[in-house]
Amino acid sequence: MDIQKIRLLREKLRLLERESNDRFRSDNGCCGLTLGQCHTLLEIGNKDQISLVELASNLGLDTSTLSRTINGLVFLGLVNRLTNERDRRYIAISLSDQGRKVFDEIEKTFNDYFSGVLEFIPVEKRDAIIESISLFTDALREYNDSAGCFRERLPSVEGEEK
Repeated sequence: MDIQKIRLLREKLRLLERESNDRFRSDNGCCGLTLGQCHTLLEIGNKDQISLVELASNLGLDTSTLSRTINGLVFLGLVNRLTNERDRRYIAISLSDQGRKVFDEIEKTFNDYFSGVLEFIPVEKRDAIIESISLFTDALREYNDSAGCFRERLPSVEGEEK
């Protein structure tokens, strides 16, 4: 593949990340939550109930890292954590009533924001944008799942061990 196209893609992805994340790092974008808490709350809100293990997998986190985020959301009264009496390893996560309200508010904020962004794209190209982003994110996930450790693929620098 043409290296210039790859560089342009990387540049545009960095810009996409900055532009979209900066909007939601502010207090009003994610209702005062950190971006990690916001992503976690949204993932939980899209399910009635989800296991800690499934949630960690969906977010690409290990369970110990996610547990700290969940603890913070439980402390804020936004999330319920239920341990299965038969299998103490199974932890079910759901939104509390307050968490559902915050989830709905964040969803509205995101929907309004991206609706406004799409207004700057010609109507006839909007579906193509959504399809392209879907294809690209699916390809990223598939590649990441199959590629192994990134560090192992890097060329070694003289004097440095892999």
